[in-house]
Amino acid sequence: MSRRTRLAILVSLVWTALAFFLLGRPALADVTLADGSYLIPVTLEGGSGKASVDSPAPLDVIDGEATLTVTWSSPNYDYMIVDGTTYQPINTGGNSVFEIPVASLDEPLEVVGDTTAMSVPHEIDYRLIFDPAHIKEPDEAGETGPMLPLACVLAAVAAVCCAILIIRKRPTRS
Repeated sequence: MSRRTRLAILVSLVWTALAFFLLGRPALADVTLADGSYLIPVTLEGGSGKASVDSPAPLDVIDGEATLTVTWSSPNYDYMIVDGTTYQPINTGGNSVFEIPVASLDEPLEVVGDTTAMSVPHEIDYRLIFDPAHIKEPDEAGETGPMLPLACVLAAVAAVCCAILIIRKRPTRS
């Protein structure tokens, strides 16, 4: 294999790796979200382990303020406490649903859920853990968005074209 061919292959591999890195990386956690509606993966910690919340959960950002819609796995939550403020469910039937503010997606959100599932109501401490690296808009076709596969294919084609040009360009002899 000639030196020129090895160089072309190396350039092609570097371009392809760079394209996958730049186009395929997940969103950064500290990115400020523009106003709009999103879905964010949420994990619930705490309690007895019997309760859960729907994930991904809807996250609405309006004027820079984020509001998470939490849907519990039970209809027995009659209020939630977040940062000292009590929130009532927004629905009357089915599993309990709450809209609560979220100040940061980078840190766990400490919440208290009051459940009436036991003989007497109990306030239970929970933590909501967010995965901002996988936040997406609700209409995205896939985890990485509909344009990522096309962008990666185009980057790979560009890398191969560069390699072909390097291989074909031979020094002229005088």
